[in-house]
Amino acid sequence: MPYINLKLVGTLTKKQKEEIAKQFSDTLLKVANKPKEHTYLVIDEIPGSNWAVGDKFFG
Repeated sequence: MPYINLKLVGTLTKKQKEEIAKQFSDTLLKVANKPKEHTYLVIDEIPGSNWAVGDKFFG
């Protein structure tokens, strides 16, 4: 059972999330022979004010 946790700064549209889910699940099916119905994806959209590189925040 593949589990993918995607973290990113900002937000995505529903359409973008659907395409990401399709691409990840298609790749796991093609490369690792993992059925789409067994692939789990969690997308964490993090506000820039909560994500930093060093001491510099994105928002």
